[in-house]
Amino acid sequence: MIDRRLFLAGLAGTAVTAHARRGGALAVEDPAQLHRVYRRIRYAGDDRLVFWWMKGRRYGIVDNVMTPFFDMNVGSMHRCRDLGGERYEVVTASSLYFTDLASGELVENWANPVTGRTVRFNYPAPRPAVSVYSYGEGVVVEPEMPGMRLERRHVTSPVEVQGADAWLHEESWVIADVLATGRKMKVHDMYSYVCPLAALRDPAVQFVPAVEHFNDYNDWSPRFEMGDRPGTSVARCSGRKVATLDGMPDGFLRLARRLHPEAFRDPAKTLG
Repeated sequence: MIDRRLFLAGLAGTAVTAHARRGGALAVEDPAQLHRVYRRIRYAGDDRLVFWWMKGRRYGIVDNVMTPFFDMNVGSMHRCRDLGGERYEVVTASSLYFTDLASGELVENWANPVTGRTVRFNYPAPRPAVSVYSYGEGVVVEPEMPGMRLERRHVTSPVEVQGADAWLHEESWVIADVLATGRKMKVHDMYSYVCPLAALRDPAVQFVPAVEHFNDYNDWSPRFEMGDRPGTSVARCSGRKVATLDGMPDGFLRLARRLHPEAFRDPAKTLG
């Protein structure tokens, strides 16, 4: 559910190249600084841990009729490490929990409204995955998925200044070819990030608070056991970047600590 794009190695510390500044502030609207600015919005300017949460709802669309499926509770932890040569890596571990539309309880046996069958949901523990970014090109290495061949495309739009805020829009397209079956799954992710312009421009601020709005438009997930039925899965979520695990919503933390206590007891250890 999340792709990325980034920021200058020099920003991981306190040094920033002169061409990235304007009167001591970062030139966030300069297209040459796009991937450097992305790092500040999406992660941090140094190697601290950062956390994102999102809450939203997943729907199914069949014959252009949209049906709510369940609510989504998403959480992720991230840490950057500079690699030199204008590159850096991000280690990420994520978790996703589905909750009932009415009760808010964890969905373990889902009554699929499309097929009429009950589907068992399991929730794997978050595991670290590594991506590598170039400050000139954006993402250059992404995690592979066993048993799949992935075709990816990314677009990150220039930063827009709207009053006291900076906006950044990102889109990704993924075609997953399941090698064992020959089936393909198409995934389209769309993100909008909003953060305070003053903090983004200040090179001394290594953690820039940000808000995220997310939509995706996908083929049916294999988890839903839809078979060959036509249709589309859509999600709408919003959330926030926070500096500590305790800054995550109480509802998410209750589920995370209940299902995956080891992973959330020590996020730094989880990321390795």
